[in-house]
Amino acid sequence: MAIEKKKLMTYLISGGIALFVLLFWGIDAFQDLENKSADMRFKIRGQSEVSKDIAIIAFDEESFKYLGRWPWPRKKHGQVVDRLRRAGAKAIVFDMLLPEPDLEHPASDAYFAGALKRSGRVVLASYFQYDDRGDPVDFLMPISRFLKQSYIGFANIVPELDGVCRKIPLFKQYEGNIVPSLSLASLAVFLDKDPVEIIKSRNIHIDEYHEMLINFAGGYESFPYYSYYDVLSGKVPPEKFKDKLVLLGGTASGLFDFKPIPFSPTFPGVEIHANTISNILLGNYLKPCSSLIVFLFIIIFALVPGFVLNRLSPLYAGGVILAAMLGYTLFVFYVFASNYVYIEFVAPVLSFALSYFGVLFYRFMTEEKEKRWIKKTFGQYVSPKVLEKIMADPASLKLGGQKQVLTVLFSDIRGFTTITESLPPEELVSQLNEYLSSMVEVVFRYDGYLDKFIGDAVMAIWGAPAPQNDHARRAVLCAIEMMEELGKLNEKWRAEGKKEFDIGIGVNTGEMTVGNTGSAGKLQYTVLGDNVNLASRLEGLNKEYKTHIIVSEATYRIVKDSVEAKHLAAVKVKGKTKAVEIYQVKGRKE
Repeated sequence: MAIEKKKLMTYLISGGIALFVLLFWGIDAFQDLENKSADMRFKIRGQSEVSKDIAIIAFDEESFKYLGRWPWPRKKHGQVVDRLRRAGAKAIVFDMLLPEPDLEHPASDAYFAGALKRSGRVVLASYFQYDDRGDPVDFLMPISRFLKQSYIGFANIVPELDGVCRKIPLFKQYEGNIVPSLSLASLAVFLDKDPVEIIKSRNIHIDEYHEMLINFAGGYESFPYYSYYDVLSGKVPPEKFKDKLVLLGGTASGLFDFKPIPFSPTFPGVEIHANTISNILLGNYLKPCSSLIVFLFIIIFALVPGFVLNRLSPLYAGGVILAAMLGYTLFVFYVFASNYVYIEFVAPVLSFALSYFGVLFYRFMTEEKEKRWIKKTFGQYVSPKVLEKIMADPASLKLGGQKQVLTVLFSDIRGFTTITESLPPEELVSQLNEYLSSMVEVVFRYDGYLDKFIGDAVMAIWGAPAPQNDHARRAVLCAIEMMEELGKLNEKWRAEGKKEFDIGIGVNTGEMTVGNTGSAGKLQYTVLGDNVNLASRLEGLNKEYKTHIIVSEATYRIVKDSVEAKHLAAVKVKGKTKAVEIYQVKGRKE
């Protein structure tokens, strides 16, 4: 009965998480993360195919160098239109606004209007201005003499809330009329079709704002670019534009026509239109997945972890869930890159993950009592690494230990008794805590196990409880860095008018007993044996030899290729029948 109750609770938790995710998904709480996942898909996919029917003529830096400041005389635009007409361009599109006549050069306007008439296939940009509610209140159009001889399309590109452009409107309803975008109007001229017919015949998916998801082909210059000046001066062969849809727009920094896209934080607006046109021509525009399918994904993905965790251990269940999430990730990317279908990623995966961890937490609270008891009872007496080992193998709690070859380090502050007598207690404790904190950070940096503090002394172990093949090297390098860290502390204290510390460090490698010692009520994971005592005595020898780091011969033989060291002497130490060769460590080898 209890087992069935736990299973029922598991499914109730999964169902609750599904409702939670659905609620926040419904209010677009995950939209920013979803946008980032969309951008990542583009970057992983990389460059994709573009329509060969599109070319871009850029108002670039080179053109500014030869033609001077903006705006250029419109006669030059007319000359470019004439060149493109003679080259056989099927549509000529200006991504630039011409809302006012050129009062200084009226003849220039006349020439441009004549070129528009001669071509009959030119699209000029218009622009909507919006109120605070997002409704269009004004429509900037080309001057009437240009308007009579050309087609128009609005050039507005509205970014998402995070400032990145991922969608583009294809048309707007304004004063009872349907106004096509610059991209759609360009296609209408290029294909000789009505704009609305293009959307219907090609089954383009647009949202309630008449926006289409853009399938960006890549970064800047995914399309062939030609300098405006080179076209104007006849340097570009006319066949480059035969039967092409040619877009003219700014890429020079002074024109400020740049917007962020998934591939780049600065991307020319004219190439956004080129991507839109290419998507429609090739049919590779992005098609959003139905909201109903995403809804079902969220529910199913929330229920799966409950089903799996009721039948498998948390470890195996985690593997299954991870594999399922990876499979969904690959599926989402595959249909995006190959089938141009956009499926939401964040909400379903979040449903998966939250359900797994929610059910796992419930199991932890109800079925892992033994491990919780262990953690509560022993967590305050052992290091996190030892606790992790105990949690994985509770049998290791029994008293006793085993012999292993390990490396142990002792460090001690010289003349600490004198320092304690000369400082107020508050200042002494504060400075000692600062010192010990820094030393512990260094020990942990080299994956050492902090055994204990003995007053002002530090004792650390390498090689246990987690095995380390290079424990001697880690310990000696740690000793060197402890001295370096002390140098930084002393420099700081000197500037603060505080007393400086000096320390000695002893390191020894050898066989010692490691394990839990103490009583059944209080255990301490530590090391014992002559080799531990030797490390402590080596630390004390620093005073006699006026050194800072002394290691035994056993340690030196292992680390001699990594550090600069000097032989000091063969000394007789308590507990050893034979003299021990000792070495002063000066620093790392180059």
